Amino acid sequence: MIYMWEFELFEEGEFVNAFPVEGLDGGTCAYSVEEAVEYAYDWLTMVVDDALMSGKELPKPYFDAKPQHDGMMVVITVSRDLDQIPAMTAAEAARELGISSARVSQLVKSGALESWMSGTRRMISKASVESRKAEMPKPGRPKNLRSA
Repeated sequence: MIYMWEFELFEEGEFVNAFPVEGLDGGTCAYSVEEAVEYAYDWLTMVVDDALMSGKELPKPYFDAKPQHDGMMVVITVSRDLDQIPAMTAAEAARELGISSARVSQLVKSGALESWMSGTRRMISKASVESRKAEMPKPGRPKNLRSA
């Protein structure tokens, strides 16, 4: 599916900001217009991926906005479907993280791993598995600071 969103690009100090118009919060910045467009594309891709994984619809895009910061208006286009998001099955995620499938289910339920259903299979985003590996807590229960 094709997703399009209008962004305003404007200079602020040494940066070029890229903010979406109407309906999406956030944005990005870079050192050049070219980088700002690339970063806006990456940002919109992450927003679309999040919406696809959670099953939420994005707000209807608004076009023909007037610049709010005397910048230039650009339309960023992303072509994305769930099957394009790098993912693995829950069992593969468990092996990758060295944990049980039940623990993967707990992490999905708590929001620590991004997931969605593909037919009857639970898919886990590779990005969330890599993020979890990077900040992997040590095994065992945390120490009670009062008795330590």
